[in-house]
Order: sequence, then C-alpha cells, then structure tokens
Amino acid sequence: MRIYSNLADAVKETERELVEMGTINKPETMQDKNVKGNEDYETKELQGYSYAITSYFNRDIDFQLLGGDMKYANAEIMDRLDPNWLNPGDSYRLREGVWKEFLHNGKFSYTYNERIREQLDWVIQELAERPSTRQAVLTIYDRHQDMANMGGKARIPCSMYYQFLRRKRNNKEYLDVIYTMRSCDFYTHFLYDVWLTMKLQEYVAGSLGIIPGSFTHFIGSLHAYKKDYSKRVVF
Repeated sequence: MRIYSNLADAVKETERELVEMGTINKPETMQDKNVKGNEDYETKELQGYSYAITSYFNRDIDFQLLGGDMKYANAEIMDRLDPNWLNPGDSYRLREGVWKEFLHNGKFSYTYNERIREQLDWVIQELAERPSTRQAVLTIYDRHQDMANMGGKARIPCSMYYQFLRRKRNNKEYLDVIYTMRSCDFYTHFLYDVWLTMKLQEYVAGSLGIIPGSFTHFIGSLHAYKKDYSKRVVF
C-alpha cells in the first residue's frame, strides 16, 4: 500500500498508476445508463486499489489546486450531514453537468443524506462509549434496495462503508477512517470522494473532541472512461 503525507501527492500518484498499470474493460452499464458498445465508456481500470494519507496538512489548498470546486464540495457535505431527509438536496445544482441526468421525477435513486443521517449518531455514540471499538461502521450500500437495482435499473452507491477507529498514538488520540468503495470514476469523482470523506471524518472527530487521523482508501474498481482520459491526453 502506498502511503502519502498529503492529498496532492495521493491524487497525482494514483493517476500515474492508473495511467501506467490500468487495463482495458468495456462495461455494459454506467450507473443507470446502458453503455454497451459505446466507446466513450471504454475504461482503464485498476482492481483492488488501496493507499493511505497520513496528514491533513494543506488539504483544502491541495483540493482547489487540483481543480476541486470548494463551493460545491462544502454544499455537498452540508447536504450529507443535514438531519432532515434530503432528496435531491441542493448541492447537485452547483454541479448540474454531472448530476442532472440522474434525476428522475425530481429525485435521485438515493442520496448520501438518506443513507447517512439515521446512522451517524449511533456511530458517534459507539465511539464515545467504547473508544477501542471496531464496530463504528457507517454503511452506504443497502442490499435490500441496491441489489434489486443491479443491471442498470437504477443508480447503486459507489461507496460501501466508512469505518471509524479511535486510537492513541504518541500520547494523542486520533480518529482514523477506512473508506471502502466498490467503484470509483477517477476523473469525475475521485477527488471529491476523498475530500468529502475527510470532511466526514473531521466532523465525527470534532463531535468526540479528538483529532482527525489517517485516511485509508480501498477501491474495488478504480477506473477512468475514454471520454474523460482522451481529453487529458494521458493514455
């Protein structure tokens, strides 16, 4: 596993490894879209990809230098953490070019807010009452809903779960996070997925009065679509 001290190095090196070692895959679906035979969706893919980031130093600066839209990202984390039930929420309007096509009858098939809001207080309570717990897991994938949507029937979450670990190192207490995804579209979502997870980690750590620690990321399929990588002229 590669270990980085900052967000910028993690993103750049992940792109380099995808460029150099990714293999070609031709998917039949992309979320709820049928893309079979569409060359735009031919992918470069790395399977079982993982890395860790040890420091939050310059996180927001790196995010913006790498092209991240801070206004959208802040609106999205606010939607995710809102105690009210939000679908579609407001943040997608700041990135309509990505999200509007997935709206059906004014709603998304799911939102992170819907999956997170009822679990978050339980996770924080578990961490507060049992600091050494390994059970503080916030799940995004719902087998009852999502398995029925396979095959392009509706969107299925790319995120599987977040595991929070409260641990002491060098006489300080940290909240580490392990983020597991089934799938990640590098050029459209990777940077946002990482930043939003770090912000969620920061929120949980703040609720406990401790310091955000390490970020570890596992991705089943890290990939980039031809329609995106051809513009970058990197493959």
